[in-house]
Amino acid sequence: MDGLSSDRAGCRIVSLWDVFLAYLSNFVGPFLGSEACRRALITRHQLRRSSWVKLWPNVYTHVDSCPNSLLTRLRGLMLIIPQGAVIGGSAAATLHGADYRRRGEQITVVVPRDTPMHPREYVKVTHAELSRDDTSLIRGVAVTSPLRTAFDLARLAKQGGDGTLREPVAALNAMLHVGVEPHDDREILFSPDAFRCYVGQERLFRWAGVRQAAAVAEFAEPLIQSPEESRLMMDLVGAGLPKPVAQYPLATPGGRRANAYLDLAYPELGIGIEYDGECHADRRESDVERRHRIEEQGFQLFVLTKSTRGELLPKVVRAVRARSRARGVYVSDICPRQALAVQMKAASQLRQERERRGTDSNTPRPGRRLSFPR
Repeated sequence: MDGLSSDRAGCRIVSLWDVFLAYLSNFVGPFLGSEACRRALITRHQLRRSSWVKLWPNVYTHVDSCPNSLLTRLRGLMLIIPQGAVIGGSAAATLHGADYRRRGEQITVVVPRDTPMHPREYVKVTHAELSRDDTSLIRGVAVTSPLRTAFDLARLAKQGGDGTLREPVAALNAMLHVGVEPHDDREILFSPDAFRCYVGQERLFRWAGVRQAAAVAEFAEPLIQSPEESRLMMDLVGAGLPKPVAQYPLATPGGRRANAYLDLAYPELGIGIEYDGECHADRRESDVERRHRIEEQGFQLFVLTKSTRGELLPKVVRAVRARSRARGVYVSDICPRQALAVQMKAASQLRQERERRGTDSNTPRPGRRLSFPR
């Protein structure tokens, strides 16, 4: 009888420790399993229970502490990366508020050049210089600053495998869009001019991809609401078309206020392009009514989705070319393999146009005017 009471008491003690560590994990976050065992807070046997989730080698958290969330995984990763290393790439962009990261994408860790770090599964290690201004602390996670995050994404993005500027531009515009919407109470991270100045720093002159980042800056559009809209814009530019207007407002018949905005538009040609993602699935009826209002104002509207993009994009390109030629503006056909060269040429033209317009004397200017890669 005494032995049974003792076993029950032991189970009660283990349960209390589990409750205590669950409480600690919820408020403090992930912990090192070896350290907790060394301090006799938990045993190896207990760590194998379903109450605990292994985030990384030797890093655990309680099952109720949102172990699948990016923030929890990053807090756990901070326990095993070298001192001075920070989270970068799309994971840092997400913590800054940008909607850019793809599900299941590798987490980028930026490590000082003289600090070794062994590669880990699901982690991409990048060695680079990190100045004090290049880092931030967000909810207990050390990350690259907004400008450094955008710079790294713009210069190192793998370009979606198609060799164009689609991905770098999508990443930059996602960062620029934070805090832009009227209902978004977050602060704007930085402006396009601030990004151009960052890219033009002397210390970055010989960094890999810096000229690509300078070209990407010419396609900066804070009003673009999603990465897919940025990718669509760059597909149009890569096809040899002019850069479309983002979030073009359509006025009511009386001209009092805008009652609709086109994701992308060629106003002088009367062509509007929309990209409908998954968020539009629950508002089909209102979208149909909105499209009728847009078409009533003389716009030919193309609505692309993930499934119809491949079919409709060539139709959009043909329509813009046809209407441009009808107005006496010749738009030549472009081979897809020429898309990057065409985008670079468009970036150069956009920069020349921006420099001709001039800027306010208070607007910061880049320290160096970088040539674009060919």
